[in-house]
Amino acid sequence: MESPQDMRRRPAGSRRTGTGQAGSDYTGEEGRQPLRAAQRNRYREGGASLSEQPKRVCLDPGHDAGNLANKSPDGTYYEHEFTLDLGKRLEQLLTDRGVSVSMSRTGGGAVSLARRCEIANSIPDLNLFVSLHSNAAGGDGWSSAKGWSVYLYGPGGDRERAAQDILAQVRAAGIAVRSTPIVYDPELYVLKHTKAPAVLLENGFHTNREEAALLGQPAYRQKLAEAEAKGILEYLGIPWTDDGEETDYEKEVRAAVAWLTENGIMRGNSQGDLMLDQPLTRRQFAVMEYRIAKLEGFV
Repeated sequence: MESPQDMRRRPAGSRRTGTGQAGSDYTGEEGRQPLRAAQRNRYREGGASLSEQPKRVCLDPGHDAGNLANKSPDGTYYEHEFTLDLGKRLEQLLTDRGVSVSMSRTGGGAVSLARRCEIANSIPDLNLFVSLHSNAAGGDGWSSAKGWSVYLYGPGGDRERAAQDILAQVRAAGIAVRSTPIVYDPELYVLKHTKAPAVLLENGFHTNREEAALLGQPAYRQKLAEAEAKGILEYLGIPWTDDGEETDYEKEVRAAVAWLTENGIMRGNSQGDLMLDQPLTRRQFAVMEYRIAKLEGFV
């Protein structure tokens, strides 16, 4: 029986760069519209409170452009290219449904295994870490080994629940899975050293001729991304919505932004950009709280 090839245990392996966002103070022209009495009363009663913080997921596209070893035997498929493409598809699907997504890399540059874990561990209240890969059997040629699987540090807990939710959606999409689709391996570096619940997804074998052909197809990659996104959302407690359908969270965000801008609490930068996807600094938070207090007549 062929054993899967593993390139993920050594912290010295090449990996990707993280993304960072720098906040800037809210500025803009003075002036605001008066707060209507109904809005004022609703705010005082707490009825206009915003939803809880969005769920946070860190996606970790395996390997990088410097890794030319993880490929199909015929050289038409490279794992690093597949994982980055799949990561970007997942990122779009999740962010469209209100999830805050971070990526361990967004290009081909190398990032160590240790750095991947640092990126994940630096995200406050991270709900799930998802490492993306395709599998390989031992030997230099094509293999009969095939099927999707998920690796965990160990059984039980939130990581097991996340794995089961993702696996259920992968199966529902008609994607072939291994006879033992959940594998426990405490030696995989990114699973061992991330604080948040972590899963490592092996999206089929690129050493299997049929699966390598599938993994190279954009339509199949989208099929994988949608199935895995549905599973992640199930784990996070967020309903799946079709493209163009606004979620309750998105409706609340839209109403909240409209209220804050109409009443001069949030004004954006000098170009009018509200920078809604940027992190909020303490300075910005203090200014917004002060404007609300002035609006309410407390100062």
